[in-house]
Amino acid sequence: MAELAGAVAGYACFGATPMTLGTWDLYWIAVDPALHGRGVGTLLMRSVEDAIRAEGGRLVMIETASKPSYTPTRRFYERHAGCREVARVPDFYAIGDDKVMYAIQLGGTR
Repeated sequence: MAELAGAVAGYACFGATPMTLGTWDLYWIAVDPALHGRGVGTLLMRSVEDAIRAEGGRLVMIETASKPSYTPTRRFYERHAGCREVARVPDFYAIGDDKVMYAIQLGGTR
């Protein structure tokens, strides 16, 4: 969770991926819309990565949608250092709304 002036500014929810060695999922990262563009999301992403590294994690997987309303979300991930699109499942959520998968390699071998 990120706080600004004593109020919640954003949060991230993540966890180890079952049946893997060192892979984690980032389920949610959310920032108060009034604070977009102020670095809160970047701070949360770095904090998630640090926490996962501290647990021996090597890979972070992120899933999101391709519909137009998620364009800012995808741009956020694409601008984040080390984050790259690794897969896309056409029409996953609905016709014309793909599942877009991103990965951040934290260490280890590929």
